[in-house]
Amino acid sequence: MRPTARSWRPTLPEGPVAKYYLYRASMAAGFTTPIWYYYVKLNVESYALVGAVDAIWWAGLLLFEIPTGVVGDRIGRRNSLLVASAMITVAQLAMVVSSEFAHFAVVFAFWALASTFESGTADAWLYDTLKARMDEGDFAQVRGRGNAVMYVVMGTTGVVGGYIADVWMPAAYLASAAVTVLSIPVLLSFPESAPGRSDSDTGEGDSDDHFTVVDALPVIREEFSKPPLRSFVPYLGLFFGVYWGVNFFVQPFSIETLGLSVSEVGWMFGGFTAVAAAVSYNTDRIEEVVGLRRWFALAPPVLGALFVGVALAPIAAIPVFFVMRATRGVMTPLANQYINDRVGSVGRATVLSTAGMIYHVVTIPFELGAGRLADALGIVPTIGLFGGILVAGSAVFLGVSSAFGASSVADESAAD
Repeated sequence: MRPTARSWRPTLPEGPVAKYYLYRASMAAGFTTPIWYYYVKLNVESYALVGAVDAIWWAGLLLFEIPTGVVGDRIGRRNSLLVASAMITVAQLAMVVSSEFAHFAVVFAFWALASTFESGTADAWLYDTLKARMDEGDFAQVRGRGNAVMYVVMGTTGVVGGYIADVWMPAAYLASAAVTVLSIPVLLSFPESAPGRSDSDTGEGDSDDHFTVVDALPVIREEFSKPPLRSFVPYLGLFFGVYWGVNFFVQPFSIETLGLSVSEVGWMFGGFTAVAAAVSYNTDRIEEVVGLRRWFALAPPVLGALFVGVALAPIAAIPVFFVMRATRGVMTPLANQYINDRVGSVGRATVLSTAGMIYHVVTIPFELGAGRLADALGIVPTIGLFGGILVAGSAVFLGVSSAFGASSVADESAAD
């Protein structure tokens, strides 16, 4: 149980938590956020090709999630994060000289590999470090506030990046690389977490030293063949698939449909991240007031209904984009809290990486479909169609299979 005197804790983070926030800040350079999709589209000229490039990204995440999760458990989570930082810096530099589909395909695949060294591993490091030194029950709070730090940095650099990109778009990637490389000295100061131990977080010789792919398979089969993860993770996959499919259109809609400049889009993205930061900072309060199960039962279908509303009233798109970003800012830490609370320490990074893999399986067809549908129907009808899929899919998971492995959502909500 969490201490009731939380409000008396120091407001400034200390030790590993402070270092974790510095790490999230250094990995959050958002100079490219106003142009991520638009930069590719200017070079490949078709939404379908942009969708294909992005699908390569998601396919790379899918291909590498489990192997790099195992690496994170075996070589040490801090070392895995160091590999990710170095590789992402290289990928950002490579974007500067990319100018056609083949270039972007290779860079996105490499960047996906780099990202999987961080995915799951960062959360596993945080959870085990909190368990050893503080209270693992604070995971959602620390993770959520880490997201808030990330969003503040991303929003600020996104505004600056809009002005940089207005002058020369590739320069935004140079600026991002210059910040990302700062994560390496921060990571070198991290304590190495020790899975399976509660009294120490030092040393590399922990119980995962011999954790291999063969060891990982039974863990994956055990955790994902029974409730609640059997239904919960695919349900979240549907949410993330629709989210990323709609997110595909934010930049082109703003620039091509609304006629905003890149610098103005930078300010808009700064607003997105400010809202997401405020909501993410209060993730623990949302968990306490709403409850994990009730949040997951309501957030996806409500967001889907808002996407349908965009098809009926396109002027509502910008406010809906704000809601979309805020929802995701809460969804990720709460989802990982839910999963972390239901798995053991040994193999935790592998389980989280497998969950990420399932999200990516669902996202790939949404990304491919987004590009083709936008070319054929236009952006606004495609957003509405995706919203309808999220509403209908949520109804299936919640009403038929139950995303929480219980007989009904009401039963699970009552358990909060």
